[in-house]
Amino acid sequence: MEAEADVMIVGAGISGLATSLGLHRLGIGSFVLESSDSLRTTGFAFARWINAWKALNALGLANSLRQHHVTLDGNVTSSRITGPQTFEMSFKAKGKHINIQACSND
Repeated sequence: MEAEADVMIVGAGISGLATSLGLHRLGIGSFVLESSDSLRTTGFAFARWINAWKALNALGLANSLRQHHVTLDGNVTSSRITGPQTFEMSFKAKGKHINIQACSND
């Protein structure tokens, strides 16, 4: 297969696909390489700092992501051996710019 593109992007993860979409909207051709032979539809945590959300807004993707995901308020870690809580962290801490989204498998 022969393809002509202005930019070669390695990796079809969120960054690679967002880059390809942004370039396409600017009229710049790109070719995305991915080593996986199939798409995966498994759950994951999607953590992005405020600048990444600004980029997703610019691409027109942020609202869709927010509608289909649940925002997590924090994390509590417990010991599987002893049971008690060992760590707690709020994602709404003052001065922190983090938005954690949990993906559903629907």
